[in-house]
Amino acid sequence: MKQLVKKVALMLSIFVLFFATLNPVSTHAQDSTNQSQGSIDTTIKLDPSYQHAPFDGWGTALVWFANVTGGWTDDIRNQLADELFDESGLNLNIARYNIGGEDAPETEPYMRLGGAVPGYWNRPAEFAPPEDGQEPEDWWDSDNPDHWDWEKDANQQWWLEAAKSRGADTFEAFSNSAPYFMTNSGYTSGNTDSSEDNLQEDKYDEFATYLTRVVEHFEEEKGITFDTLSPVNEPNTDYWGAQGRQEGSHWSPDSQAKIINEVSNKLNELELDTDIAAMDETNPQKFRQNWQAYNQATRDNVGQMNVHTYWPAERGAVRDIAKGEEKRLWMSEVDLGPSGIPQDFDNIEPGLALSERITSDIMTLEPKAWVLWQAIEDQVNMNADNENMNWGLIHVDFDPEDFDGLEYYKNKKYYTMANYTKFIRPGHQVINTNNENTLAAINKNDQQAVVVYTNQSESEENIELDLSGFGVIDQSASVVPYSTTSDKNVDQGETIDIEGKTLHTSVEPKSVTTFVVSGVAGVNDEASFLQEDKRFKIENKNSEKVLDLEGQELVQNTSEKGKISQEWQLDKVTDDYTSSEEYHIVNEATNEVLTEDDGNVIASAKENTDSQKWILSTSGKKDYTFINKATGTLLEVGGQSTAEGASVGVWQANAGAHQEWTIMESGITKLENITTWTTVGNMPNLPETVLAYYGDGEQSEVSVEWDAITSEQYSQEGEFEVEGSVEGTDLKATTTVYVSSIEQLKDTKLKTVKEVAPSLPNTIKAVLSNGEEIDVTVDWEQLEADDYANYGKFTVNGEVENTDRHAIATIQVVESGLENLALRDSSVASASFTGEWDSVDHVNDGIYSDERWTNWDPNEWRETDWVEIDFQNDQVISKVDFTFYDDDGGTRPPKSLYLEYWDGDDWIKIENSDTNVEEEDKILIEFEEITSSKVRAQLTAMEETCIAIVEMEVYGLGETPVIGDDASLDSILINSQNLEGFQSDQYSYQIELDHGEAMPTITAETSDIYATYQVEMPDTLPGAATITVLAENQEDQTTYSISIMEKEKEPEEPEKPTDPNDPEDPGDNTQQEITLSSANEVQYFDVVAGQLYTIKGTNSSIQMPTDLPEETKLAIYKNDVKEGQWQVAGDSFHL
Repeated sequence: MKQLVKKVALMLSIFVLFFATLNPVSTHAQDSTNQSQGSIDTTIKLDPSYQHAPFDGWGTALVWFANVTGGWTDDIRNQLADELFDESGLNLNIARYNIGGEDAPETEPYMRLGGAVPGYWNRPAEFAPPEDGQEPEDWWDSDNPDHWDWEKDANQQWWLEAAKSRGADTFEAFSNSAPYFMTNSGYTSGNTDSSEDNLQEDKYDEFATYLTRVVEHFEEEKGITFDTLSPVNEPNTDYWGAQGRQEGSHWSPDSQAKIINEVSNKLNELELDTDIAAMDETNPQKFRQNWQAYNQATRDNVGQMNVHTYWPAERGAVRDIAKGEEKRLWMSEVDLGPSGIPQDFDNIEPGLALSERITSDIMTLEPKAWVLWQAIEDQVNMNADNENMNWGLIHVDFDPEDFDGLEYYKNKKYYTMANYTKFIRPGHQVINTNNENTLAAINKNDQQAVVVYTNQSESEENIELDLSGFGVIDQSASVVPYSTTSDKNVDQGETIDIEGKTLHTSVEPKSVTTFVVSGVAGVNDEASFLQEDKRFKIENKNSEKVLDLEGQELVQNTSEKGKISQEWQLDKVTDDYTSSEEYHIVNEATNEVLTEDDGNVIASAKENTDSQKWILSTSGKKDYTFINKATGTLLEVGGQSTAEGASVGVWQANAGAHQEWTIMESGITKLENITTWTTVGNMPNLPETVLAYYGDGEQSEVSVEWDAITSEQYSQEGEFEVEGSVEGTDLKATTTVYVSSIEQLKDTKLKTVKEVAPSLPNTIKAVLSNGEEIDVTVDWEQLEADDYANYGKFTVNGEVENTDRHAIATIQVVESGLENLALRDSSVASASFTGEWDSVDHVNDGIYSDERWTNWDPNEWRETDWVEIDFQNDQVISKVDFTFYDDDGGTRPPKSLYLEYWDGDDWIKIENSDTNVEEEDKILIEFEEITSSKVRAQLTAMEETCIAIVEMEVYGLGETPVIGDDASLDSILINSQNLEGFQSDQYSYQIELDHGEAMPTITAETSDIYATYQVEMPDTLPGAATITVLAENQEDQTTYSISIMEKEKEPEEPEKPTDPNDPEDPGDNTQQEITLSSANEVQYFDVVAGQLYTIKGTNSSIQMPTDLPEETKLAIYKNDVKEGQWQVAGDSFHL
C-alpha cells in the first residue's frame, strides 16, 4: 500500500467546515484523557519581607564518635573529617565539644562505645580509695595543677582542631555531667533515682570552676575560643539513671538557675567573653516550663537559648520567648532513627524524615543554627542485631579488628542534609514561604535565593516558584536544581531560565531538591501581605472569633461584614524586613492603638511607648502571634474562652491556639474575571452579579454595574473587555466578550452510584469559531430517578442559548467506592480522655502533621483509653486505618488496640481486630462489612508513655463512585462502521482490505467512560493493529488485536482517455497535501470539485464532491494535543 502510518493517535484534532452552499458539520470531540498534563500541583510563594536573623550555620556534636575515631589512623579520621567539615563534604561550620565528667578509674566500664568521655581532672595516687574503702571527700583542688590532666581527651580534641582547620568557625562547649566525685550517686550517668538531681548540693561552685577552667584552657593553650558554654543537658527529665549507657544528670529548674548563675560568675572572674547557653532541654515544652521558672536575673545571665526538638510541639512558644527576651536561639541537638525503618543506607525515607525536621524546625522555631546530635554512628550498634535504625549520617564500625579494610557508609540522611548545608550558608537569611515542605533563604551579597523542597509523595510533582515578592528579578535570572532521591545524591540538574516572575518545574517522587535561584534581590512592597494601606481582621484560631473593641476594652466577637470596630491597620514602626519588626495595631473605628496595660490590653491614643509596640511571628500561611515589646507576653483570649465578648489580654507564651491569630484582609479582596460571548450584531447579555472573594475566605455573589457597550464593539467578529463597578470596593470586575459563534460543544462524562442523582455541571466547554474555548451555561433536560436506579450508561441532552448545537452528557452508574467516612462534616470524634494541649478533633481532620490526639496526663500514666468516630447514622464500614505519632520518647503509638462497633444498644467487639502495634506508625485493620453508626478503638499504652493518634480513617461505602478497573471495549469501529463479530471479551479479529485501499481509521468505545485507549497501526501489510485500553485506575490494561490483510491486485484495464465534456468524469484525482500552521486558529483553503486533499502529519483526508460550487473554501481548526496523551485517531471525511 502507498499510505502507511505507524501510529494514528493524532497530535491534532481537525474539525472540517464547508462554507458557500454546504451546511456546517456538527461534531463532538472525544477527549479520552482524564486530566491535563503539566498542571501545577504546588505553588510556593517566597516572601522576603519576613527575614530571619542572619544564620549562624550548621553543625554536629562531637562527643561519642569523636571520642572513638579521633584516635584512629590519619587516613581514615581525615576522610571522616572531610565528609563533615570540608567544602567537599557537608561544609559544617559549628562543632559542639563535650566536656566530659568521667567516672572513677576503678569503675567497671558500662557505657556504650564512646560514651565514656574523659574528663580533665586528675586524681593523684594518694587519693585513690583503699581496697574495699572510699576515697577521701573533697580531695579535688582546682588550684592544684596536679589535679588537672589536659591530655586526657586527645581524641575529641583532634576533631575540634580538624574542624577548625577545615573552616569551622563557631564552637560550643557543653556538659552532660559533673565529674563522678561531685555527684550524689558516684556515677556520671545519673542519680540512682533518675528524677532527682545528681550534683551534690555543695558542689555548684566547684562544678562551675571545672567547666570554666576548661574553656579558659582551650582559649589560652589551644587557640580555640568557645563562643558559648552550656552547663546542663536535657536537665528536667528522668532520662539519666546511674549506670545508664551515657553521661547525664537531672537538674530541677531551681538547680538549673543556680548552676547558670554560678557559671556566669566564674566566666566574669576569668574575664572570658564566652556566653552561657541554656538549657539544652529535650523538647520545647519542657524548655518553656524551665525558662518560665527562672527569675529575671538568671534569664539575663543566659546569652543564648538552646533547645532540642526530639518532641517538636510548642516550637513557636520558644521562638516567641526568644524574641521577647531578645536572645539568640539555637536548635542545638536532634536526630531521628526514624522509628520503624531498619538500617538501610539507600532508603530515602530517613532522608525525607530528616529533611522534614530541618524545614519545620527552622520555619517554626526560627533558630540561628541547626545542629545534629552526632553525625557519625557505630555501624554495629545500628545493625539488625542491635538498634537496627538510621541514627547519624555516616555509619562505621567503632571497634574494627583492623583499619586496612575499614569502610564507612553514608546514608541518605547525609545527602538530604547536604541539600541544606552546602547551599544555605552562614550569613544567609531564611525567609517566609506559604508551603510547609519548603525552606527558603536569601544570600543578599550574591543576589541569590536558595529553596529546598521536600516531596514526600510517591508521585512526581509539578511546582511553581512565585518570585513576585522580590523587588528585583534580573532578565538573566536562572535556577540550578540539585536533587537527592533513592538513586541520586545531590545531583546537579540543568540550568532553568526564569520567565517573568515565576518558575515552573517538576520534582521527582520521594525527593529533596535544592533550587539555587540567581538574579533576585530586594523586597516588592506591593506583593507583601502586611501592607499599611490595607485593613485587616484578626481571628483567634481557638475561638474563630475576631478582635473587636467595646469602648476601650479589647474583646472577641463573631465577625460581621462592614463592622469597622473589627477592622485593624498594622502600621510598621521599624523600617526593615526582619522577623522581629515592630507594629502598632490601630483600630479603624477609633484610630487608637492596642496597648498592654498591666496584663490587660486596651485601646488608647498613640504615644509610641514599648507597651504599644507588637512583634509579629509567623511560620507562614497568615497565622501569627503578637508579642508585646514591653513585656514579652503574647496576645491571647483569656482562659481559652470561645464565648462572645470574651476579654483579650496578654500572658506568657504557652503555644496554645488561643495565642495564635489569623490575619485576614477585610472586605472584598478579589472579583471574579469572567468571559462571555455573543454573535455578530447581538448585544451581549452580561451577568447581573459576579463572584466576590473576601479576606476571610468567604465568597458571595455581588451586584455589578457594567460600563456602557457600543454597537460597534460587537459589529464584527473579535473580542473586547468591559469593566464593572461593585459597591464597597475600588476593585473592578472585568469580563472578556468574544464576538463569535459556537462551533463545538464538548461532551461531558460523569459517574454516579445507584440512587444518587449525578451532579451535572452548570457550564460546559465550548469552542468558538475563532478558536477560543469558553464556559457556556447549559440547561439540562430533567432527570428521572429511574435513569440512575440501575448500573449502566445513559445520556442527557442540554440546550445552550444562541446555538442549535446540543450538549451531551454521558452518565455511567457504577458501584460505590470506599471513602473515609470520618472526614464527613457530620462525623464527630470523641475520646475517653484528651491531653491538655491536644484535641481529639485532630484524628479526623485529614491533616497529617504534629497535631494529634493524646491521652497525656501530667498527673498519672493512663494505661487504657478509647477514641470514637460517630457518623450520626448507619454506615457500611470495612476497614480502619490509623496514623500514629512517635517521638521515640514519651509520646508513642499504643502497645495494642482492638475495635468495637455500636449495635444500637451496646458496644460489640469486631472480630479479629486485636492488633499488636509493635511501634508501627501506621496500622490498617480490615474486617467483614459491618453496619453501624459508631466505631471506636480501645487502646492500651506502652509502659510509661502516652498514646498519640494523628489520624483515624474509617472506610465504608459512600456516595463516591469506585475507581474503575474495567479495561474492556464496548465496540470497535472501522472507518466509522462497527467491526463485524465484535464481542467485548474477544481480543483478536481479522479484516481484509481491497488492494490499494487506504489504511482504515480505527476508533473504539470503552466500557468504562473514564478508561482510555491507544491505537497503533502496522508499518506493513499484512500486519496487526492493536488497541490498548487502560482502566481508570491507571493499572489494569487490555489489548485488542486486529489482523489487517490486503487482497491481491486485480488485472488493470487499459486506461481510457478522459472526456472534458463529461460531467461524470472526475479527471485527475491525485492527492493534494494541505500543510497547517502551528497556531491554534481556523485556517481557510481554496478547494476544487472532485479533488482529494490530505492533511500533512495526520491520517486525515477530505474528498471534495464533484458538484462543489466554485469559490468554496475549506475551513480547518487545529487543536494541539500533547504527545503521549491517549487520543482518538483522526477521521477521513468523504463528502
